[in-house]
Amino acid sequence: MRPGPPATATALAAVEAALARPLPQELRSFLQSFDGVDLFHEAVIIAGADAGSLRTLSELNPEPGRSELVFAETVAGDRFALRADGVVLRLRGGGDTDDAEVGENERWLAGSDFTRWLDALVAHERVLYGPDGEFSPDAFEPDGAEILPLVALRQTERALKIDPGAAELHHERAIALRRLGRDADAREAYQRAAQLDPENPWTWFDLGRAALADGVAGARDALDAFERAAAIERGQTAARLWIWAARAAQLLAAPEKIAACRKEALALLPELAGALRRARDAAAGSEDPDELSEAEALLEALEGPIATGRARLTVLTELSPSAPRTPRPASGAPEQKRPTRPPRAGAAAHLRPRPRPRPRPKAPQARR
Repeated sequence: MRPGPPATATALAAVEAALARPLPQELRSFLQSFDGVDLFHEAVIIAGADAGSLRTLSELNPEPGRSELVFAETVAGDRFALRADGVVLRLRGGGDTDDAEVGENERWLAGSDFTRWLDALVAHERVLYGPDGEFSPDAFEPDGAEILPLVALRQTERALKIDPGAAELHHERAIALRRLGRDADAREAYQRAAQLDPENPWTWFDLGRAALADGVAGARDALDAFERAAAIERGQTAARLWIWAARAAQLLAAPEKIAACRKEALALLPELAGALRRARDAAAGSEDPDELSEAEALLEALEGPIATGRARLTVLTELSPSAPRTPRPASGAPEQKRPTRPPRAGAAAHLRPRPRPRPRPKAPQARR
């Protein structure tokens, strides 16, 4: 970690003038001790006030007067922002665009407040380092491409002791639990994430997928979760979420609900059938049989006959999830195979891309 020197009163006044707002007290106090900091070999950079910082608050907030103040950035492009009530949000992929198609409007409740977020982040990432300050090879799968699920679980549980209100950490914990085969515990963790961050459609979506894996026993919970997600989301992504809801309704043998979900989906995206066929065809040429099965199941949910008896439904488990989307450790929370951004319109975008593995961090750069 490389902290900057304390910010001067002049620099703090200048940045407040540029932002057209006073700095939140917790952040101001931090900057008076450290004017920005590079965490874990630039995995996360907290912006400073002075122009000599690696990143400045003015750079991260080009539009003065916004209610959310972006104060940190990851190498992958995610940003962290303080909401008006002091809650820390992760804005995935840049976060300050309204273009839902490029998936940069995904918001995760990453911390209860600035101090707890920072302490939890440090506790989360330190698990990946040995006593010599280098990455521990024992934390990763043999191919180095993914963090071991037990390590990911340890990361989140240590961080949650500091900030139990961080929905993103509960979500990441749920993913680790699913990788370990502890599905009941995973569903509880997904449920907790959804309760803490009810306006995030992806907490409900992943809760629905976990419930759907229980077959008929979990179909009602899956349907409720998918409907919640679809009601929050919008556009083409919401259309695909309604089809996931139709899949759950198939398991429940609820013909009226299947028809209603299909109607909602087609109202949002009339050409959905063609998009799902293209997704199926693209999946057929991939090396991932689960991707093909999932694409076929979604197409069946849209176009298959509406039966009154119990429908047989292919239920897929998530591929070994992981946490933040970053190729280094501290992107801060869920992407070891954690949720990724919403789908772009295109061939395999029948819904949000399946969570990607969290690659093994690159070797630390020499300190300046």
